[in-house]
Amino acid sequence: MIVIEKMGKPGVAIVSGRFDSDAVASSRAFGMPDLQWVVVPHIYRNLEPEICRTQTEDAIDDLIASLTSSIDARVQDIDTESERRYEGSDRYDAILKMNREFIGEDLGDGLFLHPATPEAVIEMLKGTNLPPDHVVCDMPPGFGIATVEKIAVNAVMAGAKPEHLPVVIAAVKALSQIGGQGGKSLLMSTSPQAPLLIVNGPVTKRLGFNPRSALGPGRDNQVNTVIGRAFALCFRNIGHWYLNQMDMDTIGTSRKFIQCIAENEDASPWDPFHVDQGFRADESTLSLFITDGELDVADQGNHTAEGLLRNLAYGCVFGHRSLQGKNGGSERLILMPPDVARPVGAQGFSKQRAKEFIQEHAVGSFGQMIEYMPLEGEARVTDEWKWLEKLTRQQRLELSVNVLDSPDDCYIMVVGADRAKTAVFPTGPAPVTEGIDQYMA
Repeated sequence: MIVIEKMGKPGVAIVSGRFDSDAVASSRAFGMPDLQWVVVPHIYRNLEPEICRTQTEDAIDDLIASLTSSIDARVQDIDTESERRYEGSDRYDAILKMNREFIGEDLGDGLFLHPATPEAVIEMLKGTNLPPDHVVCDMPPGFGIATVEKIAVNAVMAGAKPEHLPVVIAAVKALSQIGGQGGKSLLMSTSPQAPLLIVNGPVTKRLGFNPRSALGPGRDNQVNTVIGRAFALCFRNIGHWYLNQMDMDTIGTSRKFIQCIAENEDASPWDPFHVDQGFRADESTLSLFITDGELDVADQGNHTAEGLLRNLAYGCVFGHRSLQGKNGGSERLILMPPDVARPVGAQGFSKQRAKEFIQEHAVGSFGQMIEYMPLEGEARVTDEWKWLEKLTRQQRLELSVNVLDSPDDCYIMVVGADRAKTAVFPTGPAPVTEGIDQYMA
């Protein structure tokens, strides 16, 4: 729509019913307050051709009216109120009222919020050397301005401590750098993409991160959980990542209760991930991945490096390959427990060689990987894949292909406790690693 309008041609968007609120939020976030649209009942993708035609015909009169009438701006003003007051029979009652209002306005994650009083925010700001009005970045997907003070407010509401604030700031900064525009199109899509935060370096022990059973709930994962929650609230309230507005996920995922975990560096036979990324071992960093699913790959008895890695490679064969790009391969984040990493490393595999082995052996049916997009009809398949249309479905199923185009599409982190069970996440675009030390008080 922006391109059409810049060409001097008036344009009107067609929006399905569920995306009406998203259209309002996007208009505000992307500086298009005069954007006009008409609403149709159903999303066009996966819709029978006849219904596509009839619902478009039914909208023609509204389209013409929008193109020929004066602009009716639909974007409402943002509430710029910076301070709210709540009173109750006691402090607890006032906090309950605050929570009801904040959750009712979708400013929380559905769980209990701590009040971000001026005193609590001032105390939180002691955790960083940056001034409160320092602009860290504009935060996707809605590109709100992330000042240190705004990050601190959300960290307070999450129950974080001042010493946690530099990690949250690093996560906000990392998100703004991923995938060119902070992964905007992924995070706004109907798919269940969500960030996963992984910390390396001395800060992990200083703050008490759990690098073992790191993705679960409970006492041992309190730091993992609260820092991830602080980032998630920033994501919502600064990045405007609200459900049915800038987050159009069809079903949702528990991974959006974002966790911030640590690599189990002491149990790894290799350099930690942040060293692979060019940092020193004594520096503290945060790496942000965009994940899209999770699979537990259990191993029931392999003890050779080849056996362990071959089983893991097979576990990487899920998901699909894109037919809309040059390569189309997927990327995988592998959280490898010590009981897999140790024998692999002890038997002479460097991390790079392990990645090469996984890439070589993660092979599956190409036909199965592209079932998500039928080649017939209006599928937007790029020219390099057009030859597939000449094959039968059975021939496509019999084609074998590597899931990963390159060993560098595989990211290995040693995370976990005892037992050979690996977690594999489809991921992409490439992760971003941000230093934490620069934000510390």
